[in-house]
Amino acid sequence: MSDLAVDSPDSPNCPGVVGILGAGRAGTAFARALLRAGYEVDIAGTRPPKALRHHLRIYAPGAQAVDADDVAARAREQERAVVILAVPQEDLDEVEADWADGCVMVDATNAWHHEILPDWLQRAVDTDQPTSTAIAARFPGARTVKALNHIAHADFDDIRPELPRDQRRAAGAAGDVDADRGMVMAMLDRMGFDPVSMGPLGASRIMEPDGPLFDRRLRREDLLRRLR
Repeated sequence: MSDLAVDSPDSPNCPGVVGILGAGRAGTAFARALLRAGYEVDIAGTRPPKALRHHLRIYAPGAQAVDADDVAARAREQERAVVILAVPQEDLDEVEADWADGCVMVDATNAWHHEILPDWLQRAVDTDQPTSTAIAARFPGARTVKALNHIAHADFDDIRPELPRDQRRAAGAAGDVDADRGMVMAMLDRMGFDPVSMGPLGASRIMEPDGPLFDRRLRREDLLRRLR
């Protein structure tokens, strides 16, 4: 799994539009990195699009503010759709279960000790299960890949896509479907990371806040070492 091939950024499997649900510090950091990589970005937050536009002009210029109901609309028009879940886990009960239906949903969320989580998610935390598996069950119409969550939002402005892969910061992706994981890895590559397959979704536990990958500037060999 760790040597899974990455789709070429020019492949028709690689989307040109990515939707992001969540316009906080993480969501806008993802948007800036995607825009620099040449993607179009639709983003929705708690504010209506008209109110969100000013926020995006400052924090993610070029991103398009949309309603939460429409954040996946343009993504679904592509051969393969990718959306990013970037809302606080404590607010996940407020997210419609079908918002990402038919899409590869990148779970970029984290569980923080100070948050009061939904009961269904707290049960996963209490039993030491990866939160991504509970989130995948919560959004059954989407195909979940865990990625982006183990890198601090402030670090996304320091990505250097001009570097060869072996000199870049590594970024992990975990998901049960090889093709979906490969497509997310292609997105990470285009953003400027060295993408590493972590294997199935259950392996994402080591990417969470108390895991060995979280908020650390690591290279490919460091991530692969954790998989052995």
